[in-house]
Amino acid sequence: MFKLIAIILAAVPVVLFLRSIFAGPLRRSPAVRRAVSDFKRQVDYVVWAILVLMACGTVYSIAKLIMS
Repeated sequence: MFKLIAIILAAVPVVLFLRSIFAGPLRRSPAVRRAVSDFKRQVDYVVWAILVLMACGTVYSIAKLIMS
């Protein structure tokens, strides 16, 4: 479980870096703009999924400490 959390925590800066690269105000065609928008939405979903998994792990760890 801790290795999974460590991998997720290591991936978060990479995802945020990629978001900052693709968030630049470049002039793009409508098709590229739509593709970048879809990619950003998918990255947002991944970030939220990572945060939810981290929250579940935290709640599980706290519950396990309380129950013991």
